[in-house]
Amino acid sequence: MSNIDKETIHRILIVDDNPNIHKDFQTILVEEEESMDLSVLRSEVFGDKASGDAARSIYELDFASQGKEGCEKIDQARLNGRPYELAFVDMRMPPGWDGLKTIEHIWKIDPNVQIVICTAYSDYSWGEITERLGKSENLLILKKPFDSAEVAQLASALTEKWVLARQASLKTEQLERMVEERTNELAGTNDQLKEEIAERQEAQQRQTELIKKVDNINKELKDFASIVSHDLKAPLRGIKSLASWISDDCSDKLSEQANEQINLLLDRVKRMHNLIDGVLQYSRVGRTEERPLEVNLESFIPEAIDMLAPPKNIKITIEDKMPVINCEETHIMQLFQNLLSNAIRYMDKPKGWIKVGCVEDGDFWKFSIADNGPGIEKKHFEKIFTMFHTLPSNEESEGTGVGLTVAKKLVELHGGSIWVESKVGEGSIFSFTLPKQETRARDAKLEANIAR
Repeated sequence: MSNIDKETIHRILIVDDNPNIHKDFQTILVEEEESMDLSVLRSEVFGDKASGDAARSIYELDFASQGKEGCEKIDQARLNGRPYELAFVDMRMPPGWDGLKTIEHIWKIDPNVQIVICTAYSDYSWGEITERLGKSENLLILKKPFDSAEVAQLASALTEKWVLARQASLKTEQLERMVEERTNELAGTNDQLKEEIAERQEAQQRQTELIKKVDNINKELKDFASIVSHDLKAPLRGIKSLASWISDDCSDKLSEQANEQINLLLDRVKRMHNLIDGVLQYSRVGRTEERPLEVNLESFIPEAIDMLAPPKNIKITIEDKMPVINCEETHIMQLFQNLLSNAIRYMDKPKGWIKVGCVEDGDFWKFSIADNGPGIEKKHFEKIFTMFHTLPSNEESEGTGVGLTVAKKLVELHGGSIWVESKVGEGSIFSFTLPKQETRARDAKLEANIAR
């Protein structure tokens, strides 16, 4: 290896207002570099067995008389791509910046510069210095008057440290580029794999959707069967037995009007029982073929209202002309009765009103059931359509927590959607859509075959 290959040039900046100090550094680091004492010192610093085999360090010195001038040189060297590795900075440099202020500005420009504070006085304690500059491994203090060996040792060690740190930084950047390139390569491979399996995913998507629907239906059917058979049929049987006992044993003691009311009660119990059977039959929807019928809601909705027998303080009106729709008759009866009974149950006004409306909305009929009841907080909008979730209420108006869940399922079964708008204290509007034409017959049949 040639002597040129063994030489490493290190750039050092001396910031001191005393020109004699500049000459001292020039003598120590340049003119006496080849002296025997410094050669031995270099061997001790780097642990070389033979000084002739060690890489020879050449120092390129630059000088500044004030801190601001030094910072300008630091900035220009960085812009030129030849940064300083080490700066010796005097603590006192009147009338300009002192050493601490100079170092603060140097590190703002280039935080990698190694710094040695040169001072003959105790202007600042170490605690004050670290409080202003922070604890840094790039900072040392050198007391004046200088010892030549000490200056040479600091220059040798700190410039070598700067070189090693720069090499580590470059290596890190190289590794980051390699990681980025590999990541991009893997991302490209991943995109290619996604394209290759796209057709298979598309073929499986419909099957997955149908299986998921069947699973949901089976789970909900279990909940429906339990609540309908236990919570609804049992009370009806009790009412029917009591009404039949009164009719058989006390008919001759009751007025004609009372007997008519008993018979009306028995009739409504029977009709409600049949309606429950229809809901249970609904639990098999998706597994057996159903036959939708044309239902004229103009006459059907008043019948649903009549079955509910709303109290006299609540007025139910039909605001718009109702259409004829193609649907399951028991389903549509359950849907309107659930929403209307919900509005009746929670009415808190002395004079309540419920309005049933319908408008065209593209390929759908948009129905609405509005009331002037207590309203619903926004945080409950989604929850009220989940199984067994009821709003806080008194015992008289407490529901089973199933009605709105059933309503939601019935609407979605026919290809529509349901939602609520409400203001607390002013009332609520339950809206739902139903398609004008039945378009789901083929899918329903396919679902039925899968669920069997």
